[in-house]
Amino acid sequence: MVFGAFGPFFEDFELGQIIRHRPCRTLEQWDNVLWSTLTLDYTPLYLDAVYASLTELGRIVLNPRLVHSVVIGLATRDTSVNTLAFLGIDYENLRRPVFPGDTLCVETEVVGKRETKRPNVGVVSWIHRVYNQRGEDVYEIKRNNLIYKRSTSPWIRFLEGRGEMANSSQQSGERVTLNTEERKLSHPGWEGRYLEDFTPGERVIHRLGRTVTQYDNILSTVLSMNTATLHLDEEYMRYHDYGKTVVQGPFIVGVASGISSFELGANISADLGIKELKLKAPVFDGDTLHVISEVLDVKPDKEKGKVTVRSTVYKNNFSVEVSSFIREIEVFRREYSPWVKIWKG
Repeated sequence: MVFGAFGPFFEDFELGQIIRHRPCRTLEQWDNVLWSTLTLDYTPLYLDAVYASLTELGRIVLNPRLVHSVVIGLATRDTSVNTLAFLGIDYENLRRPVFPGDTLCVETEVVGKRETKRPNVGVVSWIHRVYNQRGEDVYEIKRNNLIYKRSTSPWIRFLEGRGEMANSSQQSGERVTLNTEERKLSHPGWEGRYLEDFTPGERVIHRLGRTVTQYDNILSTVLSMNTATLHLDEEYMRYHDYGKTVVQGPFIVGVASGISSFELGANISADLGIKELKLKAPVFDGDTLHVISEVLDVKPDKEKGKVTVRSTVYKNNFSVEVSSFIREIEVFRREYSPWVKIWKG
């Protein structure tokens, strides 16, 4: 019998190893619209050609969360097809904007490998470097995963039909509590937040929630060309530690960015990237995600300024923390927003 490639296990990675992934991926505006609307990210820079034309970039750019997801997807077969869990990213650098019609190619360097207290897995860290069709360096991300060792691989146990199937259990914890000010449930007509509306230390509890399904998981995974079987193969997952398919991490980050886009993204001139992404609990079919953002820093300039926020993602009625990450955005001052020109009257 001939088996398809098993993909690399923990012991197969070597520090300094360079991997050039095939295929590359040309991203079009329909990819951008599909991802942005699927994740509730209605930031005008990604969807509104008139608004985008009035920014320094001059035209629509691809949603960075889509780029993030596609980069990981293209790299998965050669890096994390045998993953137990995506642990998060250390940083993300958006070196150049990515526009509809650009083709992305991904090169990976193995930069970390260590044992854990769990004998069946180890942690592997990679830096993914991304180039466009002109060979320009457009994006870089450092990612960390728990990777199975060959002897404990769920894929091998699945093929051989040995070992017990895993059972998953719901986590529980204390609910997030609101203070008196945060319990106010109304606000004036909504233009989105301008630079002057952000205050360091404030907490924004985002109004929208998003129940995610296996359909969302499948659609976002295949859109990203991600081949990690923990998102796609229910039979295989009976032998995995989670016991059932898990929603892919980049989609969770995308949904979190989307949920927060009404309060954070309506007047941005650029998304400067995310860092310190940590994934703390798996998300399954039917889980509902909510997000709270904390403003960490505001650096004003003449026409716009940089805002740094930490967004935390929860499920189970805010009782389980799923993920957190720091995001930097560039936000217009009110008088310099493209909306001033769009709504002239």
